[in-house]
Amino acid sequence: MPSDLPAYAVEPVRRCLRSLVTSHELLRISMRGIGTVSNYPKMDQRIIDLTLQCGKEVTDEMKARLAESERLAAFANAELKDGFPFFHAFATVGAWGTLEVTIEDLLLGILLNEPESLGKDEILKIRLPLAKYEELDKEERMRFILSELARTGATASSQGVTALESLLRVFDLSGEVDEHVRKVLWEMNHIRNVIVHRDSIADLRLVQSCPWLNLKTGDRVLINCEKFGDYTDAISRYVDTVLDRIRKRYDVQVPSSATN
Repeated sequence: MPSDLPAYAVEPVRRCLRSLVTSHELLRISMRGIGTVSNYPKMDQRIIDLTLQCGKEVTDEMKARLAESERLAAFANAELKDGFPFFHAFATVGAWGTLEVTIEDLLLGILLNEPESLGKDEILKIRLPLAKYEELDKEERMRFILSELARTGATASSQGVTALESLLRVFDLSGEVDEHVRKVLWEMNHIRNVIVHRDSIADLRLVQSCPWLNLKTGDRVLINCEKFGDYTDAISRYVDTVLDRIRKRYDVQVPSSATN
């Protein structure tokens, strides 16, 4: 990533891309670990069998360990069968949060380091409670401004990329978004909402907003490795699009491969 771009603009992008890589690595480790759990009952049963063959008493602790292994293995086998939906659900929530924080921290950096940005019409229209504003330090004030922009502007009634673009537009960082990326992130945002608020059960909003998923109200939403890969790929592509806009903002022309 080019060093002549201001750090406050590119560091949020770096963190986002690192987070996506880390999420995939942790998922791989977790899935491999869960795979071994399914073998625990066989190992504990083997210990019990050998104990009996030696003419020794099988202790209550051994029996309890076998029962616990069977319980854990049942969960592990269900996760294996469905493509680890529980892990991918949590990872999806985390990845969407990472994207939101990336945009927020990018704009926070601009507010903190480019005072002229406070003169934007949308910011000047914000009604700030003076007493509360005076209690905040500089960074908290800028975060308060961003939260008010999100609460009172077009972002408040938007979802997916549209909500992010509404914030970016205030700072002249919005633009065209690949339609496939837009669609995938729209879906991801709605999936994230039912994971967090509906215990991964499809509601009417998800069914109507994402008809291509062929879900019915009440269906359980299962996310597998392939679907999660689609989501993180869309985030990566969108963040790269935002980075291209940042380059134009600061008049730095370098190929996209510089992000790698």
